[in-house]
Amino acid sequence: MIRSHFSKRHARRLGSLALVLMAWGSWGVRPGHSSRQWVSSVGEPLPLNQRVLVVYHANVPESLEVARYYMARRDIPASHQCAITPPDTKSVGWGDFDSSVRGPIRDCLDAVGRDQILYIVFTYQTPYKLDQVPIDGGFEARSLDQYIADIWDESGPDDSAELAEHPYFAAAQSQGNFYPPFVSLADYRSQPTALTLYSVWRLDGATADLAKGLVDQAIEAEANGLRGQGCFDRNRGRLDDLPDWSYATADWDLHRAAEFARQAGLSVTEDDQEAEFGTPPAPLRCDDAALYAGWYAYDHYNDAFTWNPGAIGFHLDSASALDPRAGSNWAANALLRGITVTSGSVSEPYLEGLAHPDGVFRNLFEGANVGDAFFRNTAFVKWMVINLGDPLYRPYRGGIAPFNLASGAQASLALGPNFVVGGQASSGTVSLGSPAPAGDIVVGLAGTNPEVATFPSSLTVPEGQATATFAITTKVVTSYNPVVITASYGGWVISNTLGLAPLLASITLKPEFVTGGTATTGTVALNGPAPTGGVAITLASDNPMVATVPASLTIAEGAMSAKFNVTTSAVAGRTPVSISASLSGTTETATLIVLP
Repeated sequence: MIRSHFSKRHARRLGSLALVLMAWGSWGVRPGHSSRQWVSSVGEPLPLNQRVLVVYHANVPESLEVARYYMARRDIPASHQCAITPPDTKSVGWGDFDSSVRGPIRDCLDAVGRDQILYIVFTYQTPYKLDQVPIDGGFEARSLDQYIADIWDESGPDDSAELAEHPYFAAAQSQGNFYPPFVSLADYRSQPTALTLYSVWRLDGATADLAKGLVDQAIEAEANGLRGQGCFDRNRGRLDDLPDWSYATADWDLHRAAEFARQAGLSVTEDDQEAEFGTPPAPLRCDDAALYAGWYAYDHYNDAFTWNPGAIGFHLDSASALDPRAGSNWAANALLRGITVTSGSVSEPYLEGLAHPDGVFRNLFEGANVGDAFFRNTAFVKWMVINLGDPLYRPYRGGIAPFNLASGAQASLALGPNFVVGGQASSGTVSLGSPAPAGDIVVGLAGTNPEVATFPSSLTVPEGQATATFAITTKVVTSYNPVVITASYGGWVISNTLGLAPLLASITLKPEFVTGGTATTGTVALNGPAPTGGVAITLASDNPMVATVPASLTIAEGAMSAKFNVTTSAVAGRTPVSISASLSGTTETATLIVLP
């Protein structure tokens, strides 16, 4: 069963797919660090092939073979070759990570120039998964590649349970058609306050020849053009009245991706039914495919595609890249059948943590390479995603109209922010796509749930202006509420969804399984900073004879979480205990399992 919970801290993982809604955040910079634009000896920016580090497994000859093949085909300097000697070719335990992977790669980066490198490419038979990562008192499996993306730990510590959008991520609003302008990774990293983050990729698959083929197919498509149709597999039916909220966020992403492909001149198949492409008895197929994105079948690939050279596609599911070399997962099988670029999860992710297809394909249409397009549209580092293919691959060099034109602005409705704690203010900005004509334009505004969010009924865009902004007032809520706001003028209509959250976000226990007589730790988290004077959380146990908690917990002013202790007593058999946290009419629970 697919579960979802609308809290940035309390989202269920995809095992079952789920959405985590993230509040806007800020990021620090490593002390004393500044980035700069790397230039050649003649003062021009370094070509991107000189900004790649290629990592191979020193104990696997075919890994070095693939590395040398890639470097020769892309003319990557020989000094940008980096050897690692991990004990396994699939996964690395946390205890071996520093000595066998992270440490050697750090040394290679320092030797070449850590700021010079933008892309790190792992080759065939290098490990892709990190096991037993210590997270908030427990252990998790995560993507090795995403830990290398933040190899200098500038976005946060290794053991952080918090996930925050990294600063290169472009937080789009799909329903409202709002997309931040594209910025290349090179331009981002040239900023003095930029974090030293890397777009991490791998040339991998069932065989070394298949891994090499990812490079060949990319270069062929660059030379001859990426041809074929775009296929987008939604599952929620018509979007007319569907908020950009919960699992529908994936459908909105997919729908916008389909719209962008149509505008770029591709033939498009967009399916809105629950059944996937290739599902009997009357399977819809995607032949002659150039681009694909869709969802949701867990750890499964329907053989419903024929992939053209250079094809780019990925599937949104919890096990989409569980093992890129074998098994029933989507990525491994797409690679076997000829796809050139794909992306997916090696363990249980959040939906929000997977690549967003609308942003990825829009950036590609704007002329980006896949290394930038995927990284700019994948929210987290130190999480679950791996990317397969050549990051230098640029399927639409120069871009495609209207996405490569200065005059290609589109109408949008942006909310800032689009997720708030009830009682906080937000705002909306209507963009027409072109300046208003003489006499101004009056845009009508309407919304659902007026009992929790209010705003004017109309908005004037002055003559000669393309945008105008209105204020949104919200009320305190005890549960999660989507508010759909619609702007209209003549036959032009666009909507967006404002998410309202209660202040109380979640309660978690680490560890969740304890032997009776031992203690565990609970954490209560908020969806925003505690207000002036802090907040008092009421705690309770439904079986205080087995598990005891304090009666209350104070989260200090400005803080977003606090911890408390849970003590337990000996039990004769396995005993579940529900621990709850309550605040202003909102209650969250977690289950503790006490063992004999």
